[in-house]
Amino acid sequence: MSSGSLSPIDLHRLVLLYLAVAYEADDHFDPAEHQTVLRILRRWVPGMTIPEANTVVDTALKALRSGMTEGPETLARAMGTSLTPELRRRVLSNLGQVARADGYLSVNEARVIRRVRAALETVSVDG
Repeated sequence: MSSGSLSPIDLHRLVLLYLAVAYEADDHFDPAEHQTVLRILRRWVPGMTIPEANTVVDTALKALRSGMTEGPETLARAMGTSLTPELRRRVLSNLGQVARADGYLSVNEARVIRRVRAALETVSVDG
């Protein structure tokens, strides 16, 4: 699936969601989590090069670390109206992949995923 399903701002929000899960447990972005986010991002945007994907992730990570971003629930609600039920399931599945990338699903990571799922369930799809 291409990024045609998501606007550029929603793609940025999506990366921020992935990073929020990875970063939530220990304020650390593990190399395995980084590789997983890059792989998932490139599935959303198949023509994206690795350097381009790294730039997107690095920009989002700087925003997250500086506190210049919304929380996961706000991000999920903001992009939720443009996600079909299938895309919502895909996002939640991706969040699980990111959370487990380091070999461990922490309580905090699971908590963030539950909050995102609940936020996505509170909005209806445009159209």
